[in-house]
Amino acid sequence: MDKTLIDSHRTRPLLRAALIVFICGIAAGCASSPFPKQITQAAKRQPSFTEISAHPEAYKGRTLLLGGTIIQTANRGNASEIEVLQKPLDRWNERPEETDQSYGRFLIRCTKFLDSAVYAKDREITVAGPLEGKEIRPLDQTQYPYPVIGCTQIQLWPQRVPAAYYGYGYPGPYGYGPWWGGWPGYYPYWYPYW
Repeated sequence: MDKTLIDSHRTRPLLRAALIVFICGIAAGCASSPFPKQITQAAKRQPSFTEISAHPEAYKGRTLLLGGTIIQTANRGNASEIEVLQKPLDRWNERPEETDQSYGRFLIRCTKFLDSAVYAKDREITVAGPLEGKEIRPLDQTQYPYPVIGCTQIQLWPQRVPAAYYGYGYPGPYGYGPWWGGWPGYYPYWYPYW
């Protein structure tokens, strides 16, 4: 029997195993959290945002992991404050989920300067830091109790690309394509006709 054929049969399983390890490593790297493992492990045991909002004094000093969408950023003297609309965090990478579900608002207070042009309205953010207490501020026609969290580590997420640019069948900048039932004006050709 040919020696090269025998060698290829021995190396094929090794190559297959190496490829599987490589793909798993890339997949794990894509879904990993930017926060240290000790913070993400503690976050799994942290109380819900509803409990934190209702009783912030009970959790004062505890390191929390919260996220959401920025409402506004303001620099006040030697501190920056970010008002955030809370959103649930994705369990894989701690990024706020794309949802309308929210249990309220909170404030992030940082001792460093955070530029309001960068930390702009509607950007997604996740913060890890100690709960400093609560602060009551006017919100519309009411007085709202904001939980205040320090910023030990802060993650400003890249803006999401709309699904239309991924080609999943949503209308792009030129309207609907043939995958949506034909180009406008070509009624009989409901499916791609090439």
